Amino acid sequence: MIVDAKKEQYGILIYIGTLFIFAAMEAQAKYLAESFTVIQIVWARYTFHFVVISLVLLLLTIFNFKIDFKKPRLLKVQVLRSISLLLMTYFFFVSLSKLPIAEATIILFASPLITIVLSPWLLKEKVNFSSWLAVIIGFIGMIIVINPSSFLEISEIDRSWIAGILYGILAALFYSLYQIGTRILAPKESTITSLLFAGVAGLFVTSALMIINFDPLTGRESWQLPDWHSWALFVSVGCFGAIGQLLILWAYAKSKATTLAPISYCHIIWAVIFGYFIFNSLPDSRSIIGAALIVSAGIYAYKQIEKNRTIHN
Repeated sequence: MIVDAKKEQYGILIYIGTLFIFAAMEAQAKYLAESFTVIQIVWARYTFHFVVISLVLLLLTIFNFKIDFKKPRLLKVQVLRSISLLLMTYFFFVSLSKLPIAEATIILFASPLITIVLSPWLLKEKVNFSSWLAVIIGFIGMIIVINPSSFLEISEIDRSWIAGILYGILAALFYSLYQIGTRILAPKESTITSLLFAGVAGLFVTSALMIINFDPLTGRESWQLPDWHSWALFVSVGCFGAIGQLLILWAYAKSKATTLAPISYCHIIWAVIFGYFIFNSLPDSRSIIGAALIVSAGIYAYKQIEKNRTIHN
């Protein structure tokens, strides 16, 4: 992909703005989790996401813009990718409800390292020694953030912390599976087809749980009637998610993936800012050191993967 410098700068700015939008969505989800079940928040995330994406595509069709929607060729992969995104969102929102937003985000960003571990089996890609070394360094960073000594504590707060960490790791795993699915689909499916299918599992599964009024996390009722302020936040969570997805497509149309991938770690910076101004929390020195290792390892590993892919191509 060849792009000029000015377009690439626009793409970078769009992408940084996109990461801000996603971090804002996650801050709203964390705020809502203080009063509502996580499954209700996830339902709002996918329902209003679907409404916004559908309206945008409808308007583009009305004004005669070409919509490259095609019948999926790899339906099984589309479904598994959609389920992975749903589980990633659910586990990450649960993690957000139990951890400071910065720490939860740092753990999620271990997903590129998990992708490397899974690549030999799911993508049939060879992983060189330097990439494995990056994985080890990244996981050391995650251990520093997690602080295993906290597992020895038995207070209620520490149990919540441990649960948040475990849910965060699950979120990172399923985000990795989602990214692997994206890489499999990218050369074979249209972008619009994958965009629409990504939220299908979330929409149907969470809507079903709303109808039967069941929260899988607590085993209790999932629905609580929001007031007008909470409704605004629920709608905002879904709208921010949809706008973020559309902006990502725009950013990648203007910049190379190799340029944008390292910038994705700006997400952590936005999370720290939201954590400070909304929740009055800042990551401690342990989390900062762990994040530095995870970010460094992730950027290095990604560059190695792209280098190997270029050589093979």
